[in-house]
Amino acid sequence: MKYTIGIDLGATNIKSALINLNGKILKKNEMPTEAEKGAKKVIENIISSIEKVKSGKINGIGIGSPGPLDCKKGVILNPVNLPFRNVPLKKILQKKFQIKVFFDNDTNCFALGEAIFGQGKKYENVLGITLGTGIGAGLVINKKIYHGRNNAAELGHATIKYDGIKSNCGNNGCIEEYISARGIKALFNNKNIEPYSIYNLAKKGNKKAIMAFKKMGYYLGIALANTIYAFDPDIIIIGGKISNSWEFFSESMERTVKEKYFAKPCKIVKSKLKDAGILGAGALIQNEDSAH
Repeated sequence: MKYTIGIDLGATNIKSALINLNGKILKKNEMPTEAEKGAKKVIENIISSIEKVKSGKINGIGIGSPGPLDCKKGVILNPVNLPFRNVPLKKILQKKFQIKVFFDNDTNCFALGEAIFGQGKKYENVLGITLGTGIGAGLVINKKIYHGRNNAAELGHATIKYDGIKSNCGNNGCIEEYISARGIKALFNNKNIEPYSIYNLAKKGNKKAIMAFKKMGYYLGIALANTIYAFDPDIIIIGGKISNSWEFFSESMERTVKEKYFAKPCKIVKSKLKDAGILGAGALIQNEDSAH
């Protein structure tokens, strides 16, 4: 039987899995990325993570990585939290394993995993959004990632408030400044607290924490309404660590979408699929035309 290997390359951990063609994870490994030790060490760890799950006839290796990337060439350009600068990881891994290697950004892999194996599998047009350190988005049409000219559906630096918070990109009021780990800390008015601590305060009834999440939901609602106008997806699936606070921001998010979008909005749900990013990375092999 043929298998694929899916890899979710993160700044903190590398997750890898052996996956059959039905999307079942047969073997899984997680190990530290060790980004602080430099590019060579991270590449060694990626190779080790593949070797720990590799078994049988492997059809290909799919990798979801933080961007920016050159997906066609398989080059990781200059991500913020990884020590890579124009690293030809695809070429390195293909030479090492003599197997086809496919690349895409981590949010596109999340969206593809949801579109094929998760809550998007019954729909043609699926938008996946991840809320974490930043905000990511991926658009999947008929089970194929839509890249556009360079990389479609990059929402993080779209403007949501023209006179808003100054972003590290130089613009004011970028979505990412309001809907992300950094965003929720700013809305809570404390940059030294972690999002999970704000979430724990909200669970204990802290009004300031609850209000911060409600504000985030409002801004997310505006962003989603604009996104629905632009892409008109059948379903939007939201994942990432910040989505764990769904109970505190979803109501204001949904209310704002209904206020800002003149027609009936599409279905908006929280991700339920464990390892969507890994499964989507493994499915890049099936998406050869879009992943290359």
